[in-house]
Amino acid sequence: MNINASLIDQRITGITESWPEWFAGYNDTDKKRSAAFTLLCVSIYFNLSLEEALELLTDGGNDAGVDALNIGELEDDAFTVTLFQGKYKRDLSGEANFPENGVQKACNTLQVLFDPYRAVSLNKKIEPKIEEIRSLIRDGNIPAVRVMLCNNGSQWTEAAQHWIDRAKKEYGDKVQFVHFNHDSIVQILQRPEQVDTTLNLSGKAIDESMNFMRVFVGRIAVQEIARLFDLYGDALLAKNIRRYLGLHKNFVNKGIRDTLINSEQSDKFYCYNNGITVVCDHFDYNAFQESNYQLQIKNMQVINGGQTCKTIQETLKETSNQAVGKQAYAMIRIYQLADTQKDILH
Repeated sequence: MNINASLIDQRITGITESWPEWFAGYNDTDKKRSAAFTLLCVSIYFNLSLEEALELLTDGGNDAGVDALNIGELEDDAFTVTLFQGKYKRDLSGEANFPENGVQKACNTLQVLFDPYRAVSLNKKIEPKIEEIRSLIRDGNIPAVRVMLCNNGSQWTEAAQHWIDRAKKEYGDKVQFVHFNHDSIVQILQRPEQVDTTLNLSGKAIDESMNFMRVFVGRIAVQEIARLFDLYGDALLAKNIRRYLGLHKNFVNKGIRDTLINSEQSDKFYCYNNGITVVCDHFDYNAFQESNYQLQIKNMQVINGGQTCKTIQETLKETSNQAVGKQAYAMIRIYQLADTQKDILH
């Protein structure tokens, strides 16, 4: 028995027993547990309450193989759609592969759901969400699709990978397949509740208080951003539900990478990029200095610019050229929020 698989199984039992009304439409115990597993995956992945995650479930008859669906925010005429397909087994060894027919169905779903002029019969849970997606596409917006293949076992087989390779060949960098399982859930649950750290900034900065908030605007080297994400990972993004798509998954990320590796352009990164926005409980620094501050920051969270941060991290990690990004900086805005102001995060 796999310990992590057993822990998640106990949590699923708790969900089905605590909220039986959520699963009243399922006439089979295994289907109830599978739905509860998908619900837990959505909740953990997007850092949502179970009640909030419940609104994203779409499984049932005529669901096109999609058990849950989230439509991201529209940004620069592009948006992210996250599809979940959950497969849950009684086997708690953690070794069973995600089934090949499930991978095939997920790949076929891409052809059906994202063609705005293709007729399809869908259930009442998923139909309005698909119509919203198709409406955005008809208006000229471009979708990027993240397919979350969730199970309490191992990743898909090599045979199943062929279906994914075909989909990637057809749709290019507009689609990403992610394996998410019991180990993924436990890893997220075991992350530290908050990030208390030190930020090394460059140059001069502005520190101002307004409306029960304290605002600090400065300049941060991309190497410092990469260091923080190497150290703390996605714990810095716990409040940011717009998860990173990957290095080549949209033109914005590719543009960031191309600027960083271009020796003639990287020093202009500060001008090209919108920077990152951070919230925290408290920050402090030596005010007797005129520049190059070292901030002590409590409960740091990146709420905007997560794509930028992750792309910087991956770009610097993948290149052997130590000069990449040496002259690149980004704007950083840090908000110290009073307890009464923290509702702006929701």
